[in-house]
Parts: sequence; C-alpha cells; structure tokens
Amino acid sequence: MADEPSHQFRPMTETILTLGATLVMGMVDADTFLNHGSVFVSAQTGNLIVFMVKLVTHGWSVAWVNVPVWIGYFLGCFGAQALSEHFNRGNNRRQMRWLMLLNVVAYLVLSSLQTVIPGMWLIFLLGILAGYELTIFRQVGGIALNNGVMTGNTKSLAISSYQAWIGGDKAARHRQMQVVLVLGIFLLGCGVGAWLANQFTLGVLWVATLIKAFLLLWLFLPVAQQRPTI
Repeated sequence: MADEPSHQFRPMTETILTLGATLVMGMVDADTFLNHGSVFVSAQTGNLIVFMVKLVTHGWSVAWVNVPVWIGYFLGCFGAQALSEHFNRGNNRRQMRWLMLLNVVAYLVLSSLQTVIPGMWLIFLLGILAGYELTIFRQVGGIALNNGVMTGNTKSLAISSYQAWIGGDKAARHRQMQVVLVLGIFLLGCGVGAWLANQFTLGVLWVATLIKAFLLLWLFLPVAQQRPTI
C-alpha cells in the first residue's frame, strides 16, 4: 500500500537529498584518493582498478588497502537495503528523517574521531557510509540514478542524448538533463574535496557533516512536504 500524501515528501526533496549525497561522495572520494593511499570509497570501479594495478605492480603489501573499503561498501549497501525495507514502512517522512539522522550522526562521529581512528578503519567505515548513502539517496527528478557510478551515468547520458537528439524523445531529454546534473554535482564535489584535502586536511568530513545536517533540517521544513490532496 502506498504512503498517504501526509506521510510523503515532494519529489523535489528526494532530488535534493540525492544531489547532496552525490556532492559529498565526490568530496570524500577526492579526499581519500589524495590522503589515504589512492582509495575511493564510492567509486568502486576505480577502487578495484587501482587495487589490481597496485597488486600487479607492487604486490599485496601495497594493494590490500583497497580491499577493506570494498567490503565496507558492500556491507553499507546491504544494511541500507534492509533498513529501507523494514524501518518505519508506511511513513516515508519518518523513515527518511531517521535514515538521514543516522547519516548525520555517522559523519559527526567519524569527523570527531578521524585523528584517533587508524586510517584503515576510517576508510572501512567511510566505505560503509558510502554504500549506505548511495543505496538510499538515488532519485533525481523522479528518475532512479546510481549517483556513485559515473561510468554508468556517462553511458546513460550518451544513450539518452541519442534518443533525445536523434529520436526526439522528450522523456530521454528529461533524463539527459538529470544525468548531466548528477555528473556536474559529482565533479563539483571532487573539486571542492580536492581543494579542502590540500588546504585543510581534516576539513572534508566536517564540511560533509555540515551539508548532511542542512539536509536533515530540510526534511522538517514545510516546503519539503507533500501537501495533502483535498
């Protein structure tokens, strides 16, 4: 049974949450690549490529650092799917607020302890967080997108562009714009993350926490809510 309108958010809200997750994932990926041994937490295609390159050229002693984050990402996706299916079902507002609250708390804890937690454990936990985020926040303009896999999004952009430009498909044109938006936000996040990683070593996770806190606040504003039908 579908949620009652009074228990739902506007589609715009899902888009904002997904774009926020995309921005943060770009920032964190840039930070972990620069400061944690060329590891990606959300872009697992890149992470596996780097793993194999390290393994072949330098051996397991160098390559193994890319393995825990892959395991963490897997566990994050697995756990997020379980939570989204069984946590406060029937009330989308309550469910998303609690899921976002968990997201904010996780970032706050990792930001506070990033100088204390061993680097490998930090990467592992960031992998869990990335899998969690990219499983829950993935709707842009009513279209489901994998906002952590830019390879797949680039392919979708090319296909949608062909269908829009050559076939005159209006739906494809809409999807094309959504994919461009996600790609642009991810690149912006990478740029911001790279700058912060070079200028303020510990700044990326704190900025990510702040962004997530604003998104949590957004979920309580009237503008984010679906208005009941009369």
